[in-house]
Amino acid sequence: MRTIRSVCRMCHGGCGVLIDVANDRVVEVRGDPEHPMTRGFTCPKGRAAPALVHHPHRLMTPLRRIGPKGSTEFAKITWEAAFEEVTDRLAQCMASVPESVVLSQGTDRNYQEWLFRFGNAFGTPNVLGPAHICFYPKMMGSIMTLGDLTFPDYDGNPECIVIWGSNKIACHSDGVIGTGLMQAMKAGSQLIVIDPKRTALARRARYWLRPKPGSDAALALGIIRVILDRDLEDRAFIEAHTQGARELAEHVRAYTSEKVEELTWVPAKLMEEAAMFYARASAAAIEIGTGIEQSANAFAAIRAIRILSGICGNIDRRGGDVIWEPTGIIGRRDFPARGLLPEIAERKRLGSGEHRLLSMAGWAHPNAVWNAILHGEPYPVSAMLVFGSNLLTLYANAARVRQALEAIPFLMVADLFLTPTARMADIVLPVTTWVERDQIVEFNSYLAARRKAFQVGQCKSDEEIINTLAQRLGLGEHFWHRADDSLNARLRPIGLNWERLCELAYVANPPRYQKFRSGGFRTRDGLFHITSPALQSMGYSSLPCYQEPKSADRYEFLLTSAHSPFFFNSEFHNLPELRRRQPEPVAELHPRAASRHGLKEGMLAAISANGAQALFRVQYNEHLDERVIYAPASWWDPEDAAWPRNWTQSNVNMLTTDTPANPEMGAPQLRGVPCALRAFTPPGAARVSTS
Repeated sequence: MRTIRSVCRMCHGGCGVLIDVANDRVVEVRGDPEHPMTRGFTCPKGRAAPALVHHPHRLMTPLRRIGPKGSTEFAKITWEAAFEEVTDRLAQCMASVPESVVLSQGTDRNYQEWLFRFGNAFGTPNVLGPAHICFYPKMMGSIMTLGDLTFPDYDGNPECIVIWGSNKIACHSDGVIGTGLMQAMKAGSQLIVIDPKRTALARRARYWLRPKPGSDAALALGIIRVILDRDLEDRAFIEAHTQGARELAEHVRAYTSEKVEELTWVPAKLMEEAAMFYARASAAAIEIGTGIEQSANAFAAIRAIRILSGICGNIDRRGGDVIWEPTGIIGRRDFPARGLLPEIAERKRLGSGEHRLLSMAGWAHPNAVWNAILHGEPYPVSAMLVFGSNLLTLYANAARVRQALEAIPFLMVADLFLTPTARMADIVLPVTTWVERDQIVEFNSYLAARRKAFQVGQCKSDEEIINTLAQRLGLGEHFWHRADDSLNARLRPIGLNWERLCELAYVANPPRYQKFRSGGFRTRDGLFHITSPALQSMGYSSLPCYQEPKSADRYEFLLTSAHSPFFFNSEFHNLPELRRRQPEPVAELHPRAASRHGLKEGMLAAISANGAQALFRVQYNEHLDERVIYAPASWWDPEDAAWPRNWTQSNVNMLTTDTPANPEMGAPQLRGVPCALRAFTPPGAARVSTS
């Protein structure tokens, strides 16, 4: 048996692991005690990696669809035949309308920059991903405020940590962050947790604020007012390094504690106590989760939270919210080669006119993509290449996503399994797991090597597929003879090569604090922008505002969701050791709310919204507000062969609308969806009295 030091990628991850291998099989995945951050930690998903690698239903050869979309009627073909068919389609588009090709990916797995590089070289501005609801609202909100993205400095001994819409130690969607947070808590950091759900972190918090889903912007503005009213702000920082403080003070006058309690359901006294504790802390950091990024007020909430950190002097300070500098390799900023895309092509990005900040980040908007496919506006879409994304469970208004995938002339999907989305493809390509590929892992505080353990079947990495397509389309000058040749090229600026990085395993990238004191912030005038002239010039508000979502008084409940500790979005529902721990999709609600609708724990409930319904098993949660229901995101049932039932029956995105509620980034209202609840009786079954 041999052991390979690597980095897990069952989720966004970053956790150091040791992979025990015998006879080209993964025997065990263990935590690496020498990893500088995770120190031997692995979560249930990481430990389940062997089942993923050796799953009996993994795709092993390329497939061509020979039956109707949604069926399992595919024929095995060679890689040569698959590449020929895909490149023939792409070549036709590249010669005339390259923007008619959409490139799509799921959550970032270290090949995101490859997809952008390919798109830029090919000539399409249309790269699609969940950027409008995940990470990029946080990134663009930060950039519009201080010119950079900040991260909590858990190693800097913060006195206070605010966990806002995140549950890192349970869900481990970014395990490397969760372990840093745990170390800070052990060292004495006190928590303020802001979450509608009493999470594992909320149980350990000094203050737990339970807001109405989607009301985070109002809460942040209320907290700012409390701090300004009590003169708890960092006046020296504000006077020397910011602009817009006077306008902010006037702006937040409308957000009295009483008004904020009405808007957010958070008791005024509790909000005030938490605000004062945060402001008086010697150093405080804020962890922002995706829970904030998926509502009508998402961008405003991010901006308000960044302003909160700034006025309290916590930006780029030890134990605060630190601006981490790039590692020095050819990484996320440079590898996409954005200069290859002509400016005229960039102006054709789908959704760029409506959601300018999303477009500035390089992403097309899904609603605009579906509209182009279905209606040819502003131009038709001829082909879509999907890498590692289950579109039918990922995006809002899943019924419309299905219509678009049925209508698109050509669909290629590269994935591990024949997912509901892959079943709609014309060509399906089998990809490697993270265990079967070499990658450079680039996190804020370190570089690491993810090392290939062995080859499985005929599977290829996403990088190999993209590199081969580029070569066959005549774009080889911007790529490499072999995809792995890029590893040395990317490391060259810091004087390393791939072999040396593997020997080192990890290369530290420690933070430098308060860089703004010598060079200012990366804004046009070097100041921290409380008011944003850039946003104002685009027609957006220069200060964050809270807009109350449209009322739906006929609905009693607000539906929201959260990450599972055992799945990553729609992934791993087919891994037995994880599915045993969460066998069914459950709806969590307060026992009294369930009782009012004749529901008991374990019964099947139908949740309805926007003209559709989805089914969930009732699970009591006495810590929830009686007006809130929690249901899992991206649920589908791989054991159910019936398509589309296996992805529609308990998919919350059957209930959501894709109408963009957030103008800057185009996020729909996914947190706080007005909904109705009733007991579900299967057709033909006798109704059971609950009296």
